[in-house]
Amino acid sequence: MTSMQDLIRTEVGSDGVLLATIDMPGRTMNVFSSELMDALEALMDEVDARAEVRSVVVTSGKPSFLAGADLVMVRGFTERASTATHEEMFALCGRLGRLFVRLEASAKPYVAAINGTALGGGLELALACRERLVTDDPRALLGVPEVRWGLLPGAGGTQRLPRLVGFEAAMPLLLSGRPIDPNTAVTLGLFAAAVPAEELIERARKLAVRLQGEPYDAARKFSHLRQADVPQHSDETARRIARDHGVSDGDFARYPAFSAIVDSVLFGARLPLDKASDVEMRQFLRLMFSPVAGNMIRSLFLNRLRADREWAPPEDVRIERVTLGPLSAAAQGWADALAKSKLPQALDTGLPADTIELLDGRGTRHRVAACDLANAARADAPSMPTAVLSPKGPYGRVLEIIGAEGEAADVLARLAVRLNALPYRSRGNESVLARLKAATLGTLSTEESLDRLALAAQTMAAQDRIADTELFDVVACAAGIAPAFSGGPFTHFAQHRDRLLQHPAAA
Repeated sequence: MTSMQDLIRTEVGSDGVLLATIDMPGRTMNVFSSELMDALEALMDEVDARAEVRSVVVTSGKPSFLAGADLVMVRGFTERASTATHEEMFALCGRLGRLFVRLEASAKPYVAAINGTALGGGLELALACRERLVTDDPRALLGVPEVRWGLLPGAGGTQRLPRLVGFEAAMPLLLSGRPIDPNTAVTLGLFAAAVPAEELIERARKLAVRLQGEPYDAARKFSHLRQADVPQHSDETARRIARDHGVSDGDFARYPAFSAIVDSVLFGARLPLDKASDVEMRQFLRLMFSPVAGNMIRSLFLNRLRADREWAPPEDVRIERVTLGPLSAAAQGWADALAKSKLPQALDTGLPADTIELLDGRGTRHRVAACDLANAARADAPSMPTAVLSPKGPYGRVLEIIGAEGEAADVLARLAVRLNALPYRSRGNESVLARLKAATLGTLSTEESLDRLALAAQTMAAQDRIADTELFDVVACAAGIAPAFSGGPFTHFAQHRDRLLQHPAAA
């Protein structure tokens, strides 16, 4: 059985400050699991029970602070929603938010010493603390990325962010999921200061000592507690706010996380934090009972991790130089991607057009035809291995590898990694992605286009052109062939199987 000390080390100094160091064994990053929630609750019980403890500093024993919730656990929540009652889900999913409300109001103040990246629940833990300091390392990422997985930050993020930094500054963070750096976070008012790593704990301890004996005062903590800047809720107001922050009406309708985030902020405004957290959790449960979040977590996070792991090139494969032939309009995406890769490059007009030559670490040259996904369907039958590059989208991009085997395929997989792309090795001598893109008739926004995509993917799987359907869903979403809310063509087929088997294209 896991004890609190297995996950959170504690040490009490003569100054009355308890240093709580989160350090989950066997993980490269801390994440909020049910076990860590147990440990956090045990920590608060210990703090309350020990008279010599007068304040707390929370930090991490890893290079990063805390990377949010364990999405394997959250995926389990989405599956549980198919059978559980609303009350059961409220109790299950709302636990972390309730722990943060208790931590925030503690008579013994908590100070966050954020020593690295803090995302999702990690940042929400920091926001619940009475005061917050952060490392000045510009590589530290701070944000609430839950919208990228079809969720909202459900442990107080939609409530504390607007109260700390104001409505206009909070909404872009919530609706985009983009992280910010420490200096920006300090400028916004999320943190008191960004300090050198070697000073972080000592500065946090001194701050925790100064706070000892001071009762919790929400008006003192939150610069925007009155939230006069938050409009009253209406459906049209919610849509306008989303539009103002770059969310199209189509995405607002297809991705319920956008409306749930806006509704959570507006409905929770001006309420006490415990009541506002309940409002937030009701909106979170909207997403748990929708299939969209489950689709996105499975395909864009859990299976994406498996794809990155299983398709990674061997560690000893290197690319020493890329030589480019003249690039036509059909391969212009390559020029930008290669420029950002920082790989050594040379131009050779003697190479055929739209050809690249890769020099690997063993001195072997690999010649490859290069084209963009938009033009792959029109490319001639390749006489050499071909690499098809998809456009960069919100979930990355894909490098489809056609006709390459052995070392050549491994070198192209390494190239994909340098291009921040997912390497997908197609079977056959044509682009699977281009064939499926054509099946959508140029649009992803209608149910009919999704149906055609799902049926075409099923046909290609039956022809042994697609082997692992779960991982192909990852590829389809990352390449922009399938919209993220669908989870990919095979997920869409599974969820609409009976209807799709009656589709004319299935005949």
